[in-house]
Amino acid sequence: MHLVKEITPEIIKDIAEMLDMGMICFYHKPTGTMDYYPDEMKNPGYDEEPLAEIIDKIDENYGEYQRFEGMSSRESFKVMEDFIAGINHIPTHNKFIDAISRKKPFANFNHLLQYHPGLREEWFKYKLARGIEYVKDQIG
Repeated sequence: MHLVKEITPEIIKDIAEMLDMGMICFYHKPTGTMDYYPDEMKNPGYDEEPLAEIIDKIDENYGEYQRFEGMSSRESFKVMEDFIAGINHIPTHNKFIDAISRKKPFANFNHLLQYHPGLREEWFKYKLARGIEYVKDQIG
């Protein structure tokens, strides 16, 4: 039986950030370290060769790791909707609602954020906070 190191808030934040970048994260319970590699579903066709050592290490010791996966697109969309619900300036709120109601809602949302630097900063903080909560929900 291996001792399990508690996942620190710093590691939880790192995991949330890596998941947001399309990675799958693996927390090594005995050492308290983290490994990650691209999520094939979010990064199709990535080159596994440079990551073979990490992938093999995780596969060979899978029981020692806690796996963390990113949000589904449905869950990410809900985070975006929740953020928009908090925009109090009605014309801006309506622009964002319209942006995510069309094809390519994520691209439209991110494009519109370029014109609202204050909201853009709020979005990054909000998205990270929600990502951290999502990671905490996965801790088993």
